[in-house]
Amino acid sequence: MKKHAIGIIGAASLLAAVAIGTANPAAADTWEMPDVEGKVLQSAWDAVVAATDGALVPETATAEGPPFEQINLTNWEVCSQSPSAGEEVSEDSPPELEVARPNGC
Repeated sequence: MKKHAIGIIGAASLLAAVAIGTANPAAADTWEMPDVEGKVLQSAWDAVVAATDGALVPETATAEGPPFEQINLTNWEVCSQSPSAGEEVSEDSPPELEVARPNGC
């Protein structure tokens, strides 16, 4: 009985090792970029987070002038986005938003 049980455990271990060895590497999750150009940064931020199930937040840069930290996201407007609406975003290529003060685009 012991030999039979050891044989079953050994075969199960071998099958598990083969399954792990032949498994395809996990593909990076991708999401569709929403259209956020012209929106208030807070709304754009929320749209990107919602579209990516919370996995990504957009990177931001100011359109002109010195770099400013965007602390209050309602005081900024999205001038342009990369990638364009409908294109794919992933952890390897997160979305980028160029922002300016309202009416500064």
